[in-house]
Amino acid sequence: FSKARKMNPNITKEVNYHNRIISTFIGQKIEAIFYEEINYEENKEYWEFSKIIHSIDMNVIMKFSNGKLIQLFWDNEFESYGIGFIEIFELETKEGYKLIQVSDNINWKNIIGKTISAIKVYWDESESQSLQKVFNYLIPIGRKTHIRLPLTWEINFEGENLWISTLELRENGNPYYCADHLTIMFSEDDANKYSLKNPQNNK
Repeated sequence: FSKARKMNPNITKEVNYHNRIISTFIGQKIEAIFYEEINYEENKEYWEFSKIIHSIDMNVIMKFSNGKLIQLFWDNEFESYGIGFIEIFELETKEGYKLIQVSDNINWKNIIGKTISAIKVYWDESESQSLQKVFNYLIPIGRKTHIRLPLTWEINFEGENLWISTLELRENGNPYYCADHLTIMFSEDDANKYSLKNPQNNK
């Protein structure tokens, strides 16, 4: 008798993640889009990093034509921080935050009403090593841990693409990857500039 081989639990987790993406997003049309930002109690809004790059503190909320609300956010399902998502059941303004509808932004106007036809996930890979302090020296302990996290999504809307990533661009334009932040790029040139489609070039 042969025993069935067990699938690596990390691979199973990734497969489930991809299946959830497919069942949640593919075939849907966006009706409205919202950004959830920290409320700095100023009239100025900070999400528009440039005309074709949006920088969001917290969450991106998509309202589909079927009425469903899907929230994209940075989370640690795999490691800190990758892209996570959940269905929510109402739009609400939380204390300390503000909810901004950006459906009329020119970048989103080109996409709203189009069907999501594909989503490609780009995974960042790295290694983690635990350290222990011994006589004022940090000594590696245990084995290195291989880490994969979903850093960027490329979303296709009937030929129109955008990239959403757990990336923060500093004021000087320097990128900080795997951040507690979401950045949306509407230009493939920018996606290539910041290596969103090849995360290993970020090292």
